[in-house]
Amino acid sequence: MNKKMIALFIVVALFTGAIVGTTRGDTTAAVTIPDQANIRLGAGTTFSVIRVAHKGEKYEVVGSSKDTSGRTWYKIRVGASFGFVAGWLVTYAPATTSPVSPAVSKPTPAKVEPNVSAQSSSTRYAVVVEDGTSLRSGAGTVFARLTTMKSRTSLRILSESKDTSDKIWYKVDCSSLKIKQTSGYIASWVVKVQTVQVSGSNQATFTTASLLTLWKPKLQFPTKTVDASDLRSGPSVIYDRLGVLPSGTNLLIIGYSMNEQKETWCRVTVAEKTGWVYAPLLSSWEKVPSSLIAATVGKSLTSVIPSTRLVTSPFVVGTDGSLAAKGKLIVGVATDGRQVFLELSSDASPEDWILMSEGTVVGGTGPGGAVCSLTGIELVSSNGWTGVTMHIDGDKSGLLIVRGHNPERIEVSLPRLVQSAQAGIAGVPTEQVSAVKVWASSAGFVSSIVVYLAGSGTGLEQSTSASTVQLVMTAPGSTAPSKAVFLRGELLSSSEETFFAQGATFVPLVDVANAYGLLLSWDAANQQTSLTLGDRQYVLKDGLYTLKIAQGNSHWSEEMAVAPRILSGLLYVPVATVAHVFGLEAIADALRVYLDPIISSITLTGASASMSGSITITSACDLKVTKTVDGDYSVFQLEGVSATTIAGKQVLSAWATVSGKQRLNDVPPVVELRLHTPASTADVQSPGMGTYVIVLSGAVKGKLGGKKVVLDPGHGCMSSTGSFDVGAVGPSGTKESSVNLSIALKVKALLEADGAHVVMTRSDDTSKDNPDLTRRAQIANSSGADLFLSIHQNATDAGPSIGGTEVSYWSDQSKVFATLVQKHLVSALGRTDRGTQKTSLYLVSHIDTMPAVLVECAFISNSEEEHLLREDSFQQKAAKSIEDAIVEYLSK
Repeated sequence: MNKKMIALFIVVALFTGAIVGTTRGDTTAAVTIPDQANIRLGAGTTFSVIRVAHKGEKYEVVGSSKDTSGRTWYKIRVGASFGFVAGWLVTYAPATTSPVSPAVSKPTPAKVEPNVSAQSSSTRYAVVVEDGTSLRSGAGTVFARLTTMKSRTSLRILSESKDTSDKIWYKVDCSSLKIKQTSGYIASWVVKVQTVQVSGSNQATFTTASLLTLWKPKLQFPTKTVDASDLRSGPSVIYDRLGVLPSGTNLLIIGYSMNEQKETWCRVTVAEKTGWVYAPLLSSWEKVPSSLIAATVGKSLTSVIPSTRLVTSPFVVGTDGSLAAKGKLIVGVATDGRQVFLELSSDASPEDWILMSEGTVVGGTGPGGAVCSLTGIELVSSNGWTGVTMHIDGDKSGLLIVRGHNPERIEVSLPRLVQSAQAGIAGVPTEQVSAVKVWASSAGFVSSIVVYLAGSGTGLEQSTSASTVQLVMTAPGSTAPSKAVFLRGELLSSSEETFFAQGATFVPLVDVANAYGLLLSWDAANQQTSLTLGDRQYVLKDGLYTLKIAQGNSHWSEEMAVAPRILSGLLYVPVATVAHVFGLEAIADALRVYLDPIISSITLTGASASMSGSITITSACDLKVTKTVDGDYSVFQLEGVSATTIAGKQVLSAWATVSGKQRLNDVPPVVELRLHTPASTADVQSPGMGTYVIVLSGAVKGKLGGKKVVLDPGHGCMSSTGSFDVGAVGPSGTKESSVNLSIALKVKALLEADGAHVVMTRSDDTSKDNPDLTRRAQIANSSGADLFLSIHQNATDAGPSIGGTEVSYWSDQSKVFATLVQKHLVSALGRTDRGTQKTSLYLVSHIDTMPAVLVECAFISNSEEEHLLREDSFQQKAAKSIEDAIVEYLSK
């Protein structure tokens, strides 16, 4: 039995029991919800709820399982993932099958089957129309705010409720958001409701030839490993290891794959061997093109030659696998530019890949797309202007915007765009725009989008970002629209809260002060406002062009191009003034203004990288720092910050260069430092807010010399309600926060003994100044560390006997680390193996500069495990196993 089959069997046995696969045929097995039922992560009530299913909803069944009481649970498809629902809460309809035609000696290409419209149904979605809209825990403003959302966020409506004022609130499915809750409430008057008709018709189909025309591969592509990397027989860690490639190994990329876990792997050749390497471990690699993914993943097999057989991995020859069946969902794709392999959804089968042949056709109502995909066109209009936003994701190479006449029009040429099945146009006509038309070929390729103008003399302002193309048409003599203002990538003031005058966008000063945690002082006698920033005090007054500044005993004034204004009791200041006072850079597109922090200075000491030296970076704000390796170079990326004095690449010394990329609409700026020194000898220190020192040291000692780890003892801070957060409390009164800190300190001691540098988010269990979750994420993201690990203990109300160990993660880059930590903890502690969970918990989902995991060593709500957690020897075992996992991961 190969390793892939063993791994799949173990996963199935541990998490879901023995799953019984359903038969695919003319119709698939399905369950219908008679009233309401919880969809859970696993087969049993002990597993967490991932969604609530409501009356009348229907789900495809892909398997079944028994819980510990022997009751049946059905494994169902929920969007692009899976869940389990109790058999006694649903109505089950088995699959119906048709005989499969026997294989013939010379297979003939299958014809593309005509689209057959199934019975249509409709689903309502609440679409957010304004940035900053609140999602609440209940139907009313008195309920807690779960999160805020950006415009165009689309959430499925589950039900309706009324608040105490008889206003309608929608209960929505928010499982797509990065929050713990799976449902929430949103006011009906802050969204627009769209009804989407869902049918069984195929709206786009692709063959091997049409897929390969979507991408022009650059193969063979030379690269090298940035660290010791495993060479595997397939594109996942579950495949056999063929060998280990040392750091700096030269190789050629000859293919790409995105697997079911949405990981990108590269097919490579090295030393006459061919295998697969995890793409982020290569110094230079191209992602699987979005065209190939959008056209396949999430869709299904519409047609396949009856004799086509499955193989264990892409580019593997085999004739003894099971027969492929149409209707299977496609969860992965691989190509070398000549062949295309598809990974099919599988119920624990080791063979789940097929080679696309002449008769293979891909279709369905998946996301669609080619080089980029058009997901919608939206118009926002006022008396004197109209904004047209085209939401286009992906590579927009070749995009061209030109103005035409007779009739007056603006043409957006998209020569390589494929229109998505969900693309629509909303808000036509307006006073400036008479119509918007999408021109597409019969195959679905969009040639152009044409905006027809209502009259001549219309002004045009345009901008293009990673996800949108924006056009603003203004009537003759009219003013540009008010713009939303973003500070460090987060919404500061929406367009309804700003105004445009004298060629400037104005923003409420109180919004800026709140974002920085500052207080404003109002001088009623002089009708002026002051604020204190650091050791400076600034005074602003309605209609006064003079900005007054005081610092110690010094006082001076500066002239502003535009004066502040008071409207509705609030002082509005020009964005340029905000940028000047707070040390920010302002960049605007057609509908938005972005304010980003600026690096004010970069200073260097040390004559060479081999000698102790340092680089000091100063900014007015905290920075996000990512440390990577590129051969003999250490690379530090400072994200979301601009260096206005840097044009291209600049040499700081013989061993250090700096380069900067300015913001491009919604793509944030980046400053990159490249140091010709081993990564183990360079470390980031943060003496104060906005001041970072990269210190170079000599030789390092210990197995983890030169490595940095952030440890977070969970809880132990003031909650939003003003009480101290101790986490869960055991039956005997054991506080989770205390256990977390004790284990974390033991891990710290072990790591430091091995030469690692450890950053603790807290080292005290009672201080009211301990950082909250937001600040802990900032500490981690600005540390330039290699790993982040948060230590917690589990708890449940489902029963006192439930126990075990589990590890949570969010990003795919964290999955391997999470698996290692789980393996070592289970081996050392001997508790029930609850596996690893992909979760949207705040900390692990908001740390994106390094692998990040959250461990639950045991259940503090279980009396036996609470007793163990109080024992020093048990804590030491947990700490040692965590340190062992870190050593193994960082030593690869």
